[in-house]
Amino acid sequence: KEEERQEALRQEEEERKMEAEREAVRQGIRDKAALEQPPEGSLT
Repeated sequence: KEEERQEALRQEEEERKMEAEREAVRQGIRDKAALEQPPEGSLT
């Protein structure tokens, strides 16, 4: 069942990549929000 194992690994890799991209987007949104408002007004 080598193909199945390879497929599972590929799937995991895809999910990790998507999660990393989502995290990058969230980080970008946080950075943008931080720029748009004064530091004392930012939510922590």
